[in-house]
Amino acid sequence: MLARFERLMEQAVEGSLRRVFPTAVQPVQLARAAARAMEQAQVIGVRGLEVPNSYRLRLAPADLERFADYRGSLAGELDQYLTDYARERGLRPTGPPRVELLVDASLRTGSVLAEARFVDLAPAVRREVDAAIEDTRRLRLIDLAAAQATLIAPADRAVWLADRLGIHFALDPRAGIVRLGRAADNDLAIANQRVSRYHAQLRWVESTWLVYDLESTNGTWVDDQRVLGGQPHALGARARLRLGDHELDVRQAEAMEPGT
Repeated sequence: MLARFERLMEQAVEGSLRRVFPTAVQPVQLARAAARAMEQAQVIGVRGLEVPNSYRLRLAPADLERFADYRGSLAGELDQYLTDYARERGLRPTGPPRVELLVDASLRTGSVLAEARFVDLAPAVRREVDAAIEDTRRLRLIDLAAAQATLIAPADRAVWLADRLGIHFALDPRAGIVRLGRAADNDLAIANQRVSRYHAQLRWVESTWLVYDLESTNGTWVDDQRVLGGQPHALGARARLRLGDHELDVRQAEAMEPGT
């Protein structure tokens, strides 16, 4: 799975696509957007963690036109990437993942809008999925209620993750989920051997970012409190997030200045 992602990255960075797409959307962005949509749409069903089988990636007209010559093969690579991604994480697609690349004139060049859907399900499976969606929503709200006891200040304004090595990563609630770890296909990839390949996730629930540890080897902390499996911790403004021994500060966007 990671090898497939790296091939997409190599196309963007080392191959002829660098000349074709100097500032436009890159294949690696499509893979990240599709995986994030899968994670965001997962539900807790009777068979475990279930995810959609249909993924629509909307692109600006100029971006989609640049992919025209190999649109089908790129979609096939993304289909297989999502299949491998789900298998490695114990996620169960309701059918073989299929990716469509669509045009959206409202998007600016270089951006991607991803949508994950459960489609073409048998009536009994559809009923199970609809119930799981509602149950999952309630569980997220329970997570939020439990985490609120530890919340010092809500993240009701735009915030960034920053470290002393130069990371400045915006936490955009519209993304819904942010994946952190050492592997290149995370939203925020951290080159530190004490950070697990897939270390932690941040989920936007109502008006707060919740931190989930993904059974990492060296642990996840918010300030001095360890985040335990199945017990997310709210990420307040000005908190400190630690993955292994790698520290990230939460900073409010208006307080960020170039070079800080």
